[in-house]
Amino acid sequence: MMELSRLDLNDLAGQRILVAGDFMLDEYIWGQVERISPEAPVVVVNVHQETRVLGGAGNVVNNLVGLGARVTVVGLVGQDNAGALLTGELQRLGVDMAGLVVDPGRQTTRKTRVIGGNQQVVRIDRESRQPAPATFATALQERLETCLAGQDALILSDYGKGVLTGDVLHTLITAGRQRGLPIVVDPKGRDFRRYRQATVITPNRKEAAEAVGYPLAKREEVLRAGRELCLALDTEAVLITLGSEGMALIPRHGPPQEIPAQAREVFDVSGAGDTVVAVLTLALARWHDLLAAARLANLAAGIVVGKVGTAPILRSELAAALHTQAAPGPAKIISLAELLLLAPRLQAQGKRLVFTNGCFDLLHWGHIKFLEESKRLGDILIVALDADDSVRQVKGPCRPVIRQSQRAAMLAALEAVDYVTIFASEQLPDILQALKPDVLTKGSNYPAAEVKGRDVVESRGGRVVLIPITDPVSITGLIQQICQNGD
Repeated sequence: MMELSRLDLNDLAGQRILVAGDFMLDEYIWGQVERISPEAPVVVVNVHQETRVLGGAGNVVNNLVGLGARVTVVGLVGQDNAGALLTGELQRLGVDMAGLVVDPGRQTTRKTRVIGGNQQVVRIDRESRQPAPATFATALQERLETCLAGQDALILSDYGKGVLTGDVLHTLITAGRQRGLPIVVDPKGRDFRRYRQATVITPNRKEAAEAVGYPLAKREEVLRAGRELCLALDTEAVLITLGSEGMALIPRHGPPQEIPAQAREVFDVSGAGDTVVAVLTLALARWHDLLAAARLANLAAGIVVGKVGTAPILRSELAAALHTQAAPGPAKIISLAELLLLAPRLQAQGKRLVFTNGCFDLLHWGHIKFLEESKRLGDILIVALDADDSVRQVKGPCRPVIRQSQRAAMLAALEAVDYVTIFASEQLPDILQALKPDVLTKGSNYPAAEVKGRDVVESRGGRVVLIPITDPVSITGLIQQICQNGD
């Protein structure tokens, strides 16, 4: 087995994964509870914000994108507003929707959570569990070659909403095997025979127990169930997730492997199965080592259960956990792709995002005060750092004095800063359009009318705040003074 510490997670970037399954839209309606309704004994929620993120198989996509994969999807949505919002989010993440079929007669699965004063008041589910119509299987056959071209692996994410019918599963598994692709299944229901000849099946303890027909309270029962499923399904391995006990990997050939859970405080297990499937598949496709892939997936699951709400794994987080000697700062430094994935999830947890950008060359006390004041305006402070080339274009060929990697590390070391990303100046409008921050901050030495991105932020309902600068420092002047003293 490969040593995890030797894995280079950058190798996962660019892997091409096809995700087929039940795509959903998760909606969050945020508000305050101030009174009881006079009409009935229920609270009245005064709504102030609505956020939407991908759910179901879409959360598998979130995890894959967060790790740098290129994703194609196969699924079914309705011709409704929820379907349009769902496809819009897939487009924002750069997903290939060659296999996403629109059915005018079907309702897009949508789960709406009403949150009043940080407490979930009610969840409203709107969905169809009817098997996908025969027209979907026909459309899939027509698009199959296009969808599978160049793929490195196939994920079947079954949430029991009717998309992965027996015929569709047979088509996808057969086509995947013919191409020699790893096929990983997150199963649903009692009858796992629908997934025969997939590469790996990843049930949790409850799902595996329902499939074999007896409880899995003891270690011996878990291993026995895994062996039975391997033989019955003609699969290479079964990976049973066991919550706080970790995982059990039972291959068809060779001894079973028990993988203990990582010692982390658990806040929320929702979405952990999606993370396991995504990481397992990516690692298996790249390194072809099942045990190493399972151990990496276990490590990733330990990270996401420490977050509140359904949240994907980011490559920077997984890299920091792999190399425990890494300082806390680097985990804050994330790519633009990771940031665009992370922001909606933070907003779906009711977090107010504050965004600022700049060169931050020769970090000084004025910068620190500015960042601390910015953080006080919200919950999460995101700092977009001008790349070296951008700084040179604005400040001249002698700048920056400190290269971008070092500037990012210094910013990440500050308590007020939650995330740092490096960008090119011309990307700012697109970044703000995608992130939708609640607040954009700039120093008061900038005229309000000249704040770049102001129109974008305000058009999305955000606001621009000029932080008072009482003791301005000229970096150019400081550099000149250093040079003169040196002379």
